[in-house]
Amino acid sequence: MADIARAAGVGKATVSLALRNDPRLRRETCKRIRSVADRLGYKSNAVVANLMAQLRVARNPKYQATIAILNASENRDFLHKNPTYSALTHGILERCGGLGYGGNEIWLHEPGLDGERLQRLLAARNIRGVVLAGMVDTMMKLPAKLDRVWKDVSCVAVGIRPDHPPFHFACNDQFSTALHTARQLSRLGYKRPALAIDPLIEKVIDRRFSAGFQTEGLFAGRENFVPPFDFDPRAKRRFGVWLRQYGPDAIVTTHAEVRQWVAELGIRCPRDIGLAHLDINKGMDGWSGMDQCNELVGAYAIDMLVGMLHRAETGIPETSKCIMTESRWVPGKTLRK
Repeated sequence: MADIARAAGVGKATVSLALRNDPRLRRETCKRIRSVADRLGYKSNAVVANLMAQLRVARNPKYQATIAILNASENRDFLHKNPTYSALTHGILERCGGLGYGGNEIWLHEPGLDGERLQRLLAARNIRGVVLAGMVDTMMKLPAKLDRVWKDVSCVAVGIRPDHPPFHFACNDQFSTALHTARQLSRLGYKRPALAIDPLIEKVIDRRFSAGFQTEGLFAGRENFVPPFDFDPRAKRRFGVWLRQYGPDAIVTTHAEVRQWVAELGIRCPRDIGLAHLDINKGMDGWSGMDQCNELVGAYAIDMLVGMLHRAETGIPETSKCIMTESRWVPGKTLRK
């Protein structure tokens, strides 16, 4: 590092910042110093780099830079009104604060916000890292008008895997979540459980809930198999018809409305039917099911992003990678003991 500092005409501290792609340095300065390091054949020592990273985290973090949280939903308030994404956003901001980063939310559907304007906005605020969230109602794709933005920033998606651009992403392991829910129902003696899931949710997670649920092999292909119910908040009457026709003894869902619908039909829970939720959030008292640990998912997205910033990994990756987080079973009052 001393050799690089002499060749580049800067101090060793500046070299250290540049090799970590620290946002406190100008982008041009980082590129120039990294170019000098490459020319001199510099290779970082992984053991020393890991030690220094631990020391930096152990100290009280100083403000380093701002990370943008890009809200891709058509709903401006989605990241705060949707329970899952509210928890994800809280985890993102908590981890940012712990590592010395600020968080700045930007709504991608702001009128007049095209790729050029967003690029200027990020540059003016010296933002080099972004977290992409809320792609549920955009069918996992961002408009091509934003493609120019990603060349100079590090980007990680959170919650679901985007189809375009195919960024690295952090999410819950929905397959495992549904699989272990089915196993819990089996242990509790349920024989005819069924899924009640919005088809849109199934689509954006590549049907991992239904795949995990059916993979358990206890119900699919047998006489006890119950066809899933395509949930819609306006389909309460259709739900009653489905329930009477197939008679499941347990329902696995991501929709809290199901509990109210069952009660309105005069069916007692858990005496007459069991209910399990695949994404228990704050305020859902009494539910049995899975806590997807969404705050941890948000934190892991920031861990991935900060690593990319330090390695100067920008643009759309050739092959995306994923950090998946296991869920935690929550025993409640909606399943029999």
